[in-house]
Amino acid sequence: MSRTRTSRFGERRRIPPQWLARALSIYPPLLGAGIRVVEFSDDWTVCRTRLRLTRWNRNQQGTAFGGSIGSMSDAFFAILLMNQLGPGYYVWDAKAEIDYRSPGTSTVYGRFEVPRETAEAIRAKAESGSKVLQWFETDLLLRDGTVVAHVRRQVYIRKKPEGR
Repeated sequence: MSRTRTSRFGERRRIPPQWLARALSIYPPLLGAGIRVVEFSDDWTVCRTRLRLTRWNRNQQGTAFGGSIGSMSDAFFAILLMNQLGPGYYVWDAKAEIDYRSPGTSTVYGRFEVPRETAEAIRAKAESGSKVLQWFETDLLLRDGTVVAHVRRQVYIRKKPEGR
């Protein structure tokens, strides 16, 4: 899913954070998994998601399906980073590690953060045009703070050739 649109005049326009949150919340893969993007911060440093437990995303034990829990973290670090770095960079998810720690017995919450300082350090590393592989981590939680899963995502970043 693209974060920018091309107008009929060819310039690229950014989609405001809350528009992207709404669009992703109805994006079929996330919608089907029961995932809602609650918020992207105005400065693209934080994203919050929610997985409500429904009959469509329960497993045979009645808890949240692991695939839905894993999907809660798919691409959000990359989206935050690509919006901070701008259109001159390739930014993709490269790897994921998910450590399931307890059953998702109710709504699961995710919070993803890419601080400005981290984005600027990555920008400096990518300046030469070489690839940068950066790990990000977060916990997916129940309302009471119980950790349902610990997620690590590796993001690939590289400056586009026309900007090198």
